[in-house]
Amino acid sequence: SAGVKIFSTQAVNPLVGSSRCTFWVMDREARLELGRNVGCSGACLCAARLIEIGEGTIVGAGALIVDNDFHLPGENWTWRDTPVETARPVIIGRGCFIGARAIVLKGVTIGDGAVIAAGAVVTKDVPASHLASGNPATSVPLPPKWLR
Repeated sequence: SAGVKIFSTQAVNPLVGSSRCTFWVMDREARLELGRNVGCSGACLCAARLIEIGEGTIVGAGALIVDNDFHLPGENWTWRDTPVETARPVIIGRGCFIGARAIVLKGVTIGDGAVIAAGAVVTKDVPASHLASGNPATSVPLPPKWLR
């Protein structure tokens, strides 16, 4: 999309460190959709089905967004590669901020204008104009000064 910005150097964002942005689709049918003016700094997005990020959203340094579990237990202490089998779409709205080192897991929808705090582990939906923080993340309405 137009205006998408991908930063992988400390010159742009000192929190990036040696991390590079990683965008990965794990299946021919998988989609990774970035809206206009999305910005990412050293983030990792990995889709087996769908990750959609709305326009004007910023994804902070080292953030991880995945739509699947990657592996399931197999027989005799082995692991099966099952990203497509376990995938559930991740939808992130417009004008959101995903903080540094935040993790957004499969099946989550984040509403427009929501803020995900640094280091949060988001396992369930976050309503529009809410702040999600903690592990697992809980959300509260944004203070009025943050609303548009």
